[in-house]
Amino acid sequence: MNKFKNFKPKAVLNGIKHYAVDTTGLLLASTPIYAAMETFVAGMDSVVSMESRLKAAGLGFLGMGVAYAKGRDFSNKIFKMEEKSEKKKILHDSLYNAGFNIAFAFPVYLSSGASLNEALVGTGGAVALGLVSGPINGYSIDTMRDFFGTKKSKRLPRNIQGFSQKIKYGLVAASIVGAVGLTKGVYELNDFLQEKKLNKKEIVMDNLEFFVEDQNTFDATNYFSKNLELIYS
Repeated sequence: MNKFKNFKPKAVLNGIKHYAVDTTGLLLASTPIYAAMETFVAGMDSVVSMESRLKAAGLGFLGMGVAYAKGRDFSNKIFKMEEKSEKKKILHDSLYNAGFNIAFAFPVYLSSGASLNEALVGTGGAVALGLVSGPINGYSIDTMRDFFGTKKSKRLPRNIQGFSQKIKYGLVAASIVGAVGLTKGVYELNDFLQEKKLNKKEIVMDNLEFFVEDQNTFDATNYFSKNLELIYS
């Protein structure tokens, strides 16, 4: 019984709340951005990218999200970022996010089915993109903390800080729906572009078969010139 004497359910629930808020804030900002980078820059298939995003979300809720947030808090404390200007806070979040991505991105991509080349390109893209998305991630975490009352943020405009709790919860719900919809749109666009590219290649192969049947009229130089234009148009 003595083991449970100091057990405080409220403190545990509060810890879970902090955990969920930080992770959700991170995933809301990062998921659509990295889905776009993985598909349009690294050239990953939508299924591979989706699996990497789901895996990242799972790892986030298994502790990676709160590790990111607490690491950022520690870094903010070490460099006394609360006392610094907004520009320096943005720079800090950029560098912190890029550094975090070096260790996090590569194993996630490989375990999601990406080739070695795709994983390397994806990791390089994640690091480069981290410089841009870091401030967005940081602002999203700070906003979620403020909206759920786990930590007030002075970075938010005063009129937003004054919103009622009901309005803040509504904004969070809208943000979740928006992030899911945006990510879904990224994958649908990628699938459309990939299908279009595949159809062009099929047309090229059909044309090749047609010309090969009549070798007397087959002009290789003219054929490949026209079809390369078709593929890359």
